[in-house]
Amino acid sequence: MKQVLVKGGDVSIEEVPPPSIAAGQVLVRVRRSLISSGTESGFVSDGGTAGYVLKKARDPLNVEKVKRKLASVGVKGTIDVIRNKLFEFQAPGYSTAGVIVEVGAEVHGLRVGDRVACAGVGYASHAEYNAVPQQLVTPMPDGIDFDEAAFVTLGAIAMQGVRQAMPTFGETIVVVGLGLLGQLATQIARAAGCRVIGCDPVEAKRALAASLGAEAVCAPDALADTVAEWTGGYGADAVVICAASKGSEVTNGALDICRQKGRIAVVGAVGLQLQREALYMKELDFRLSCSYGPGRYQANYEEKGLDYPIGYVRWTEGRNMAEFLRMIAEGKVQVKPLISAVEAVDRAAAAYGAILSGESNAISALISYGDGDAVEAPPSRRFAIKADAPKDGAGVAVIGAGGFATGYHLPSLQKIPGCRIEAVAARTGSKAKQAASKFGARYCTTDYREVLADPQVDAVVVATRHNLHKEIALEAANAGKHVFVEKPLALTVEDCEEIATAVEAAGVLCTVGFNRRFSPHSIAAKQALSVATGPKQILYRCNAGALPPNHWALDPEEGGGRIVGEAVHFFDLCCWFLDADPVSIRADRMDSDSAATPAEDNLNVVMRFPDGSLATVVYTSVGHPSLGKERIELFCGGGGAVIDDFRGVTFAGWPGKRAKGSREDKGQFGMMENFIRAVRGEAKLSVTAAHGLRATRIALEALAQARGGGAA
Repeated sequence: MKQVLVKGGDVSIEEVPPPSIAAGQVLVRVRRSLISSGTESGFVSDGGTAGYVLKKARDPLNVEKVKRKLASVGVKGTIDVIRNKLFEFQAPGYSTAGVIVEVGAEVHGLRVGDRVACAGVGYASHAEYNAVPQQLVTPMPDGIDFDEAAFVTLGAIAMQGVRQAMPTFGETIVVVGLGLLGQLATQIARAAGCRVIGCDPVEAKRALAASLGAEAVCAPDALADTVAEWTGGYGADAVVICAASKGSEVTNGALDICRQKGRIAVVGAVGLQLQREALYMKELDFRLSCSYGPGRYQANYEEKGLDYPIGYVRWTEGRNMAEFLRMIAEGKVQVKPLISAVEAVDRAAAAYGAILSGESNAISALISYGDGDAVEAPPSRRFAIKADAPKDGAGVAVIGAGGFATGYHLPSLQKIPGCRIEAVAARTGSKAKQAASKFGARYCTTDYREVLADPQVDAVVVATRHNLHKEIALEAANAGKHVFVEKPLALTVEDCEEIATAVEAAGVLCTVGFNRRFSPHSIAAKQALSVATGPKQILYRCNAGALPPNHWALDPEEGGGRIVGEAVHFFDLCCWFLDADPVSIRADRMDSDSAATPAEDNLNVVMRFPDGSLATVVYTSVGHPSLGKERIELFCGGGGAVIDDFRGVTFAGWPGKRAKGSREDKGQFGMMENFIRAVRGEAKLSVTAAHGLRATRIALEALAQARGGGAA
């Protein structure tokens, strides 16, 4: 299929495989997608690659990320990460309309052949086919076409902004900024029975708003006088700010034109350095509008399909989308006058140019992918990258094309003798193709079952989110493929046991991504530890840092939480240092009732081993990144060793050579090399499914102990 992608700020049209759908999703054959001048400008740069790089460099959030990365992986590693991020494909688009051609499990109320409108960054992309969660899909009512329905996302955003202004019949509403959102907000407020004053510095936009129902329009320098004239000097009942401005002049100007106890709703990206006096003296109600409405940015709503009961949340983002389409169908909102250009997908760059040109007054454009209501089966989800070649060595497919797979697994596979990368599988076609092309794979696919059925594939690397590890590992074993599963092996002990049983029955190898064993610093420390006699003490401190509350790794169903998802690394390494399984586990967690500091992200775990040795793992999210992430201290018999962030190791009282480097070496390459050599019959597999089972069992027992208030 054809998809509009952006790399380094430049628009390109790429052929990629169509996405696969998960439970709760539908596959939509897109007919129209909307380009808006606001959100889309974050992907595209008028100055090409140089302008795009400069824009990203000015972003304070990006500056902070660079600082953290420098502290972690050094200058060269940071440059590599930046280069990969800046020049990876991005998939713009978030408002489309089309026809459903496939329906996934657990989807209700939608069927193949339905004409629908779709929303969501990463879902409603500029592509011929999109996989979209059902909560971000709404049926098109009779009487509207795909051109109109493609405005659904912008309409929901404008509608939510007007709702936040709480208009009542007969009030005077000022809409500041008459771009696409402002034009829609003007019509929605007018349909709600309000008198609307539109404000924008561009005369053409003012004229358009007047033609669509604004009772008065003016330039910013005339706004105060216009509002005074139309309200008898009382001031506006409410102001909806749809403008974009880095400064706070627009925002504070809105305070000045409001009446006593008036309301301001902010939809656009504007400065918020508010003047207290105007807010205080008028007792103004100042509100921000969050995108499409309640449910936005909530994974439980958007991705898992959990709707809010209508009795408690009347207008969710989905219900806003549906209501906007109804308003179009009833003629209360017009969108066709807002369309500045319609271009076929092959001319998407021209559509972007029409919208983002500084000399143009265009505010929206549509990309067309054909017409008609026919249900068209998607093309093959397998896409050839290069011609077949003579086969030698072990054929490997990587399932998952996220940051870890592209940053570590694929580069490692590319360097290992006797290994060839056959395929990359990912649900998103653009990610699969970019990774496959970059690392020399024969093909890419959005259906991992393609690689399991491929006789040229001897082994698979599973680098998906944690909840998919079990399903894919079991299918791979049943298909006779050797399996490398990123940690954790699975999210429950029972699932780990099932995988271990399956790989043994199938006679295939299964390793788990406990790469820290393969760090040269870990190996040196273990060699020194092995000559020490008597019980050992290990202290493993992980200064993990905080994750956003909505991060998938914190989701108990998808990621399993940070102890199961990451701390298994540390439990495994301690057991490996001591060549034993723990005989008892004690754990306690920090008391916290703050969502920003989850209690279970701050855990102390003490493992006792058969010879009396102790290993303590301290996992914390409340530290500072400048202190480094991981520090391991090993003690025994009057000696010790310290591994500092896997950049070096020092010894005291033990034989061993001090080593220190500028970059981390956590053993990712060594781990993958061991797996490939084991697949080729040249080495023994160092990490097995049994080790993955052990680490998950320790993690879950530690959590159970901590939830019970600590060890007895």
